[in-house]
Amino acid sequence: MADPDRELSPTEAIERLSALLPPITAVETVALAHAGARVLARDLASMLDLPAFDNAAMDGYALRHADIGAGALRELGSSFAGHGFDGRIEPGSCVRIMTGAPVPAGADTVVVMEDVDRSEGHVRVNLAPQLGANIRRRGEHIAQGATALARGTLLDDAALGLAASVGLAQVPVLRRLRVAIVSTGDELADAPAPIGPAGSYDANRPFLRAACQRLGFETLDLGICADRSEDFSRIVNGAKAQHCDVLMITGGAAQGDADIVRQSGGVDFLPLALRPGRGVVHARLSNVDRPLVLLGLPGNAVAAFVVFHLVARAALQRLAGAAPRPLPRLRALLGHPVQLRGGRIDYRRARLDADGRVHLVKDQGSAMLRGVVEADCLVALGPAPRYEAGDPVDIVPLGLLI
Repeated sequence: MADPDRELSPTEAIERLSALLPPITAVETVALAHAGARVLARDLASMLDLPAFDNAAMDGYALRHADIGAGALRELGSSFAGHGFDGRIEPGSCVRIMTGAPVPAGADTVVVMEDVDRSEGHVRVNLAPQLGANIRRRGEHIAQGATALARGTLLDDAALGLAASVGLAQVPVLRRLRVAIVSTGDELADAPAPIGPAGSYDANRPFLRAACQRLGFETLDLGICADRSEDFSRIVNGAKAQHCDVLMITGGAAQGDADIVRQSGGVDFLPLALRPGRGVVHARLSNVDRPLVLLGLPGNAVAAFVVFHLVARAALQRLAGAAPRPLPRLRALLGHPVQLRGGRIDYRRARLDADGRVHLVKDQGSAMLRGVVEADCLVALGPAPRYEAGDPVDIVPLGLLI
């Protein structure tokens, strides 16, 4: 039997949260221009060979490899991308060719411009390439009918370009995951509303809303929930009424007197072996057509940011039907000694210098978002309590978290 108090790694927590709901299966067909950040619903086969014809990989001269070394070759004409050479290359001849242009009939090699001398309509090869050099063969990238993109692919910029290159104007995608976002706390307000001496403006909803939108989710902002159980019930019912898949809440998930999320029935807590962020709460709430997942993140802004990107992000992508993507990590050297509490993995905010060394930024508090803004990576330290300058560490580049 699993120990409910054992602290989980991000990977273990992702697996637990991903099991709360089956992935979305409803399919929509959308124009490629509107498919960014959507999840592909089926394998997509290429409509054509890619490339569709043998073409030049470099600017140069198309010729017969057997003619290299036989003296000067007569230049017959030119082949451009979109305007090929109509004739055939016979022994002792060549064609000037540009990158992407069709390789003329009879040619089997392209010699780059820099490796020839050209004079009075003749070309002499100075450096012989291998047979077949600098030619992209028809279908060598993707053959017609072969799978170009697999089901579950998140359609990022590269995937959209590939879909276009194989002749696709529309793509079948899964329905967007519908995520409602709420912050809890009597102290919170949104600018320009005034705040009292014990109040603060909410930072969590703005960055979580932006992060979810970049991930392709349909995002609903349900505002701020006061620290009252009846208000929390109203928020939950509102998310159900709007057919949301996930209700993501920050704050109210600890065990204090005002923590309304943890006080709700059927809510479980997943302790995490990381800092900042003690854990996440979750529940599977009944709904008419599809259950609603309650996902509670820490209230402190940096803790919410770290837990969202290390845990919640991947779980949400799986619920959206996307194929799992491992968290991007790099190896670097620590630029200076660091003392920690130890015991868990501490994700400190840091900058990577040109020599591959990471340096912690000044603001490391769990509510200090400026430290995240100034950082370009999270550096994973722990469970050891001390690290020395030059120690190898794992980093998560913030620019790769989308």
